[in-house]
Amino acid sequence: MKRITVAAILAATMLLAGCSPRPPAPPATEPPTRQAVATPRPTFTLRPIPSATAAPLPSATATVPPFLPTPDYLATPPDRPPSPARTTRHKTYPVGAYEFIHDQFRVPPPLGPVPDEYVAGLPGVAPGLCPLTGEPPEEAANLTARPIDIRVDNSAQSRPQLGLGRADVVWETLAEGGITRFTATYQCRQPETVGPVRSARLIDLQLTPMLDALLVHVGAAQQVTDMIWASPFAPHDIDEWGGDAAFYRVAQAPVSWLRTYTTGQLIAKVAEAHGVRQAEHSVRGWRFSAAVPPNATGAATKLTIPYTPGTSSVVSYIYAAAGGRYLRFQGNVPHLDRATGRQLAADNVLVLFARETVTPIVEDKLGNRSLHYDLGGEGRGLLFRDGQFWEAPWRREGENVLVRIVGTNGEPIPLKPGQSWVQIVRDTMEVAWK
Repeated sequence: MKRITVAAILAATMLLAGCSPRPPAPPATEPPTRQAVATPRPTFTLRPIPSATAAPLPSATATVPPFLPTPDYLATPPDRPPSPARTTRHKTYPVGAYEFIHDQFRVPPPLGPVPDEYVAGLPGVAPGLCPLTGEPPEEAANLTARPIDIRVDNSAQSRPQLGLGRADVVWETLAEGGITRFTATYQCRQPETVGPVRSARLIDLQLTPMLDALLVHVGAAQQVTDMIWASPFAPHDIDEWGGDAAFYRVAQAPVSWLRTYTTGQLIAKVAEAHGVRQAEHSVRGWRFSAAVPPNATGAATKLTIPYTPGTSSVVSYIYAAAGGRYLRFQGNVPHLDRATGRQLAADNVLVLFARETVTPIVEDKLGNRSLHYDLGGEGRGLLFRDGQFWEAPWRREGENVLVRIVGTNGEPIPLKPGQSWVQIVRDTMEVAWK
């Protein structure tokens, strides 16, 4: 990793010393639970990436083969150049500020980006299909629209939420205080009304560049806000606290901080004004197949993820063979989408075990600390689809690479076309299935 100059560090230090922190987001009313400290990754066997063989030059009539990603970025992670100097919302950040803030608050450093040619050579979907669902888009224009990541609350008071059923992908992590939070990604099914919208977390510093997405949220802890604003993807940020007009408040809610909602139309207007509505390239990395992949590890019709045992933050999925989907439950209660009244269901459930770091960043008045989940390199993974499961490693070689679960040949295991829920858990969590 390239060094950040002393001048940049001093400048960043002076900058951060002068920050006047925003008031923290109101705490959730569920009692906080004890958080685990960072633990070493569990040991399990990972198979190496197979070496690509040289291909002969194509003839005039032959089809040119796709670029084959050959560098081993797992063994030798890509270098990360210092983030450029930038001014975001009238606040100036010097060269290297993004990386410096990570270091100052003991957040694991961000991955470096891999070359665009490497990403272009990753597996993808057939032309005309959505890269995150494997299905045709509702409108052809959605294929060239930048994905939208919306932060959605998942405290007990917020359920049932609006709009999760339309997301291409829903990512779930433990936020703090024993409560999880969602990042709902929309591209081929554009969002209608979504909420309650809440603040960003450290996981969004990985999901946003991974998907080259817009990040839609209501503020964040000051240190996380500074990381977003100092980052290369700062132009993609749509933040109510930053004054973006992509949000509205409802008159009534169980608590005041659950009153904020957004719509696809409001987000599009702000994105167009920022000049970031259109995607610069298509997301690649996932494959889809209606046919069930071979070599399943076994059958699995029920899955339980105990984010916080004994609370409604215990997530479970039960396979409904009639519809071929996994019905979602929160604390044994069906999890509904308020927009439709129907139970949320997943065509695919991916479980990514990741190293958890408890950082010094304080997220609420109860003193709960911000959690970081490391989605760089390789780790243990589970894929559930069609009543079966595959235990295989997940892989992500660079900041701009979509995380994916791969088979023994290094190729992504095909997902079922449709909606995926990605459960990010600490690497010591005991996930159960049967």
